[in-house]
This record gives sequence, structure tokens and C-alpha cells, in this order.
Amino acid sequence: MKTHANMKKDRLKRRCLRGFGRLYKRTAGKDYPADSEVNAPYWVQYVIPNSKGGRGVVKREALHDADGKPITQRDKAEAERKRILAPYQTGDAVETLKALQSRIDMAKADHAVALAEANPSLELATSWEAYIQSPERPDSGNATLGQYRGHWNRFMRWLATKHPEVTTLVDVTPGMGSEYAADLISAKYSSNAFNKHVGFLKLLFRVLEEPGRITANPFGKVKRRTLHTHSRREFTISELTTILSRAEGDLALLLYLGACTGLRFGDCCTLTWGDVDLARGIIRRIPNKTAKNGKPVMVGIPPALHERLAAIEPKRRTGFVLPAMAETYRRNAPQITVSVQAHIINCGIDVHAPGTGQRIKRDKDGIPEQDKSTGKIITVSTGKPAVVDVGFHSLRHTWVSMHAARGTPQAIVQASVGHANPAMTAHYTHVDPATARDMARALPAFAGTNGKPHREPLPAWAREIVEKMTAQTCDKAKSELLAE
Repeated sequence: MKTHANMKKDRLKRRCLRGFGRLYKRTAGKDYPADSEVNAPYWVQYVIPNSKGGRGVVKREALHDADGKPITQRDKAEAERKRILAPYQTGDAVETLKALQSRIDMAKADHAVALAEANPSLELATSWEAYIQSPERPDSGNATLGQYRGHWNRFMRWLATKHPEVTTLVDVTPGMGSEYAADLISAKYSSNAFNKHVGFLKLLFRVLEEPGRITANPFGKVKRRTLHTHSRREFTISELTTILSRAEGDLALLLYLGACTGLRFGDCCTLTWGDVDLARGIIRRIPNKTAKNGKPVMVGIPPALHERLAAIEPKRRTGFVLPAMAETYRRNAPQITVSVQAHIINCGIDVHAPGTGQRIKRDKDGIPEQDKSTGKIITVSTGKPAVVDVGFHSLRHTWVSMHAARGTPQAIVQASVGHANPAMTAHYTHVDPATARDMARALPAFAGTNGKPHREPLPAWAREIVEKMTAQTCDKAKSELLAE
């Protein structure tokens, strides 16, 4: 049995089905007749027919004028009701549904405009800070963030020149993304640099998609470029000895750290005295590259490096081992890289692969030519993009190669340099202080203080024989020392 309320709804629905709808006033959640003296906006209630037959759907909506303001005058309300219901009075279900879809689309567009006004897109000027603060971004290290900031700054400069009208993230279009990618290529970015640059921009727009109201990532369809890799070679022992012996000051200590420990460039620049244990002869460091997992590496300190570190006054052994170098690395790491490459060149070693970048100018006998006023070795451009052949990272390659030549187990070398090769993870061997010191002793003795060769100390038993040796016992002592 129908209730009074249900019977009232049926009467209203029948009135709506006549095609004219029900005009009424509504305020504070209560309905009033259209001719009521209550000062309230007008509403209309009507039925959307079912194209498959059966009962339609009752629709209620407030009436608004062309400016979006609620209608409170009867004549304007009647005109708006007539406009809304005209498609439904034809009895054509198809036309009715089309009219309904059109109204839905209009409502969506109005909603999108209202949402944009209430929640505007991020300004380009504040987007970098928004990226840094976002919990959605990867937990990148400071060095990586520095590179990312450089990528973003270049993109901002390009936008300011090519598209000064763009002020928010949502204004950056996929067309601009493709245009910027073409600009990187024309600037002769290497495939590796291009991929890193575009990869970050794609990441930033993905992380800021919601606050930036981004519907299409501008770099989403930019394809990666094929990499033509060229691995840096290791130095020969002769080259390494020359590089170390000719270096001075902080640069010399930096190069010794790289050559004697196999640590990466950033880890050597930012090494702290808290990482160094001179008494036990080891360095225990959590690499910047893998700081997130907090796994440290342990390497022994060879005598040549120990000699230089021990020469630093105890009162200065706080904070960074190379304070000035650490500050420069924080502000402008490439500046140190340039200094390292300039030093290598002045040692007569080409830093770029044959046929690329800058090459050392040599005479007919292959001897590097020097500038008479500065004494620096002269380089000439090949006109081709530079492909780095040797650099600071070559010290790491050399360290690994020397251990391989000395027979150090591969798993121990990998654990010491902090490689994260999944295929070898299960075979890693724990490196304890004794193992680290043994590895350090396996390295060749590079030039020590004042350029003099550093020699391993004699074992106690050998020293005892030498100290007791006389002219008469020389042959006997020699036999004992050389005995296998």
C-alpha cells in the first residue's frame, strides 16, 4: 500500500510528464509554490524520458540567468523552464538524450572552470620548491638534486625566451616538450645527457601532476635516445704515478684518495674525518650514491695515502678532510672536474677519445707542445663532440683493475667499491678491517712525500737480520732474506 508521501511524489511526476515540468521556489531545503510570496530562487522539476520505455528519471535543478545568478523573477523563470524543457516536449527520445548530454557537457565545463578558479595551477616560479617538498618524489641525494636543479633552470631559461607567455605548469604543452627536446639535440647534448635531462623533466611533471592540474605530461611522449656508450679506461701505472707526483695541495690529496681507495668522485670530495680511522688504517664510508640504504663500504688506507693523511695536523682533523673542496663540490662540482682534467692534460695525457673533443697538440716525435708563456700543454679542437676517455672516475677503474691483477677475489672488490650488481649480491663477502688492510697492501707503492718512492716497511724478522748484518755475515744474511 502506498504511503501519502509516495502518492504525492507520483502526482508530481505525472504533472512533470505532461511536458511542462513543475516550477517552484526553494530555500533552506524547503519547497514553496511558484506563486508564493517567499523571496527565494526558482527551481524546476521534470522527468527525463527512458529511451527504452518505462518510467523516466526525475530531474531537479536550480534556474540561473546568463550570468550564472539565481533567477528570482517569475517571468524569467518561466522562460528558462521553457528553454530547458523544449527538447523533451518533442517526444523524440534521441533528441532528448542529445539535449541531456549537451547539458552534462556544459556542466562539466562549468565545473572545470570553477575548479581552476578555486585551485589554480602551480606557478613555474614555485614549481621547483613544490617538487622538493612533494612526498611523491624519489629520495634523491644532494648531488642528484643539484643536477636536477640545473636541468630545471635550463628549461626555465628556454621557456622565458621561446614562450614568455607561459607562467604555470598547466600551460606547458606536449608540443613545447617536443620543441625543447629538439633544442637539446641541436645543442649537441650527448644521448646520455639528453636522456637524463628529459627523464627528470618527465619525472617533475609526473610528481606535480595533481597540484599542477596537468592532464598531459609535456615530456610523456619524448623518446629516449639510443646510447652509444664509451667506458672510461683505466690509467697505466706510469700515467698514475705521473698524475700523483705532479699534483699539489688539495688536488693531490683528492687524487690520492681516488687512486688509493677506489671511492667515487663525490665521496672523495666530501670525505670526513669521521670516515677515516688512521689508527686501524681503514676508511669506512656510506657512499653518496647509495646513502638511502645506508650500507657502508670499507677500504684500507695504503701507505702512500696514510702518509699524506697523517701529515695533517691533529687539530685540523675535524669535519671534511678537504673543506674547501667539499664547499666547491656543493656549489659547483663541475669546477673540480675541470681542474682534474686540466691536470691530467698537463701530465701529457689526452682526456678525450681519439677524434673527439680537445686533443693535445704534439710535435713530430709525439711530444706534447707547451705554451711558452704559461708552460701549459696546448690542446686543439677536433670539431667533434667530446667523448671522455679518462677522468677522475678512471682512478676507480684503475683501483679495481689493479686488484684484479693482484688476484683479489671479485666479490671482495665489489663489496669494497660498493657496486650494487644484483647478480653478485648473493656472493658478496663481508670486508672486515683486516681484509681491507690486506687489500691496501696489495696495491703498488705510489710516489710518497716529496716525490720519493714509498717502500713497504720490513717485517720485524727481516729488520732483525739486517741490523745484525756485518761485512763478514753479508752472504749469510742475504741467503736468509731470499730464502723461500
